[in-house]
Amino acid sequence: MGPTLSWLERCHYRDRLRGARYSALADAEGFGEVCFALEAIGMRLLRQEGQLGSYIRELYELAKDSDVLHHVATEFPVLFASFSALYRTVQNARNDAMHSGVYARHATEAAIALCIALEEALMKEQDFKRVTVGDFMVRSPVAVQPWQPVAYARQLMLTHSFSFLPVKIDHDWLLLPEVSVAKFLHRKEKRKELLAKEIREVGGLKESGAELELVRACLVSEASEVDTLLAEADASVQTLWLVDDGHGGLAGVLSPFELM
Repeated sequence: MGPTLSWLERCHYRDRLRGARYSALADAEGFGEVCFALEAIGMRLLRQEGQLGSYIRELYELAKDSDVLHHVATEFPVLFASFSALYRTVQNARNDAMHSGVYARHATEAAIALCIALEEALMKEQDFKRVTVGDFMVRSPVAVQPWQPVAYARQLMLTHSFSFLPVKIDHDWLLLPEVSVAKFLHRKEKRKELLAKEIREVGGLKESGAELELVRACLVSEASEVDTLLAEADASVQTLWLVDDGHGGLAGVLSPFELM
């Protein structure tokens, strides 16, 4: 089944599954987005429109490229459900109007697990090609502006579970780490005053003695090789690569999270 999808198609459907998974994580109502993504892939593989149940054979063949579903799951059945179990749960939930409480959470958990497995399967072709940042990066990245208050950066971090936020001060891209925000807001001064401070007013590199510590960002291009970035990464340091768009802005971001 693998050769029927081009590499660009695989990346496209991987991104769609990932987006649907994020929606489902944020809200159980996002379960429907997972179903739409599965149907889109199934229709592409089957070459005709049908219902979710119509695509089980095609998606099962695709899922064979998932090492988790077809190797790890058989060794650890208590920890990982099979493809059939996950798919049937999602299919039954899609056909059932009862989407609340424990039932909804169980269906959403199955949908998320199925997305993760199919994302892995779709990217299996990376074994046969040179993998670049552009294949995995998250486009349309969220960044903060230097004139925005610390309160806004805090809100973005809590809303999206971000560990870092990019910010461009003068002509340099820097990163605002979550630990810096926590340390800044737990000082002795009044919290409401600290929250209202502009990032450029209090933020800077450690050597500058800034109140809100920023760190230098690592800029890469879409053509940068993933293997090289990982080989140079320090496992003891949290990493976020910023992808330069060639015009002083950001084309995207890449974290180890996307590479797992």
